[in-house]
Amino acid sequence: MPLLPIMTRIIFSIPARTLLFCLSLVFFFAATLRPQSAIAVPNATVTPDTLKVYSEMATSSTPAGSLKKGDAVIVDFEIKTTEKWCSVRLPTQTAKLGFVQCKGLARQPLKFEAAGVGASLDRGTGNSSPFISSQSSQHGAKDLAVTPPPVRSANGYAEIQREVIHEDVIDINKLASLESAAKNGSALAMTRAAQGHYAAGNFELSRNSPDEAIEQFQAALSFAAKDTNLLLANLLSLAYVHLVRGEYGAALEYLDRSRKIAPNSAAVAQLSGWAYYALDRLPEAVTEWKRSQSIQPSPTVAQALEKIQRDADTESGFREGQTRHFSMHYQGNATPQLATEILRALEDDFRSLETQLRFAPAEPIAVILYTQETFHDITRAPGWAGALNDGRLRIPIRGLTSVTDELSRVLMHELTHSFVVQKTLGRCPTWLNEGLAQYMEGRRSETSARFLIASYDQHSYIPLQHLEGGWSRFPAPAAAFAYAWGLAATESIIADSGMYGLERFFEHFSNDTAVEPALREAFQANYADVERNTANYLRRTYTQ
Repeated sequence: MPLLPIMTRIIFSIPARTLLFCLSLVFFFAATLRPQSAIAVPNATVTPDTLKVYSEMATSSTPAGSLKKGDAVIVDFEIKTTEKWCSVRLPTQTAKLGFVQCKGLARQPLKFEAAGVGASLDRGTGNSSPFISSQSSQHGAKDLAVTPPPVRSANGYAEIQREVIHEDVIDINKLASLESAAKNGSALAMTRAAQGHYAAGNFELSRNSPDEAIEQFQAALSFAAKDTNLLLANLLSLAYVHLVRGEYGAALEYLDRSRKIAPNSAAVAQLSGWAYYALDRLPEAVTEWKRSQSIQPSPTVAQALEKIQRDADTESGFREGQTRHFSMHYQGNATPQLATEILRALEDDFRSLETQLRFAPAEPIAVILYTQETFHDITRAPGWAGALNDGRLRIPIRGLTSVTDELSRVLMHELTHSFVVQKTLGRCPTWLNEGLAQYMEGRRSETSARFLIASYDQHSYIPLQHLEGGWSRFPAPAAAFAYAWGLAATESIIADSGMYGLERFFEHFSNDTAVEPALREAFQANYADVERNTANYLRRTYTQ
């Protein structure tokens, strides 16, 4: 599925007390005491003459000193807010110096060796093994995020656009007058009406209002028959919006119409490749992307082709299974009985999520079962990844012959990501996406509550606002804290507002990408309120 972040699953095969120890590392790490994710040698150098160090990730926070050009420092982690901030310390010190703006550093790639954590990363062979998911930006559908087709500037379009869109609103009276004039059937009047609705559709698209954009583009189609360029532009725009909404069959219908108009269009071929890929029709996706490359070479499409060809080659000898909501490919070492059990478990999970989230993905979801070796060869996921969701649920079965409790949790966790990403058009903040996936698999915060409370009380936690994006470059202790904090916040929201509260929150993202307005709209709260409520929830639920 395009636009889906890669979700991997880290498996900690360690008892709860060891997990608590890992979380305590985060507490010290964040509290500027002894960072346990220590890197032995400097990994960054200061580039400006003077680089200010702050106590928090804001220029308004208390200054903590300054560095000079050429100073060698150790970057423990980076977080992107409005800018990228780096937590730094001096090579001769264990305590964090403070935060600097990352743009003032020349750095080597971060390589974290988390004391007390890295040695515990395993493949899920232990008892009572908690799971933590991790986002990565490598080798996935999101690397090739589908972009909207360019706005076609036909003759007179700029003038029509100004007349239809002004003062940041759509002039419906102008649209009505354009439609009225087009009733005489003249080519010019129909083109102007099509341009008006096309402009309105692009305006709605710019406001992240896909439903309204579809309505406008469809209206434009009824007037664009006599203008081939406008007809193609609206068909491509409709295909794009349906792709974003996860409605791949509908997107292909518009793309098939587009291909008849422009058989040599690179845009048609690229978007068709995405639709076929999302529908688990890999040979057709390969064909379309190869056609796209022959017309207009693109390095991103080349990367997609490499990935999908690797999938297609590997899966050529796989067995297959199919249910209403899933298509499965599995290697011969996975028995048909296991494949059937997994599909049955996924269908049960699908019904449960559909009921609780009041939503269901429109198209079947691909599920791939691998051996452990093939999983890492194909996904190129890190050694600690226990599963991956890049639009296809990729599960290493590790010699299993039946659905164990652990595998059942993995399936629910990864399927939750598919629901959330499609329901929110890929806009759900990571802390909630990961928090809800853990919550739905049955995880709760009892083992981490005290450390999270202590971190919050001493103002040494990572704010949720800084956990909206990817976490792939966090050191292991900071990542562990992020997942625990995300789960706790999700628990707190569900305890206070129920799943209906989450539904109100999710609905906001169909029209907007901003998280804090969604919090205010759904819960009458801002980030500070959510964090305070989370700490209070943990106190009354797990410490009394």
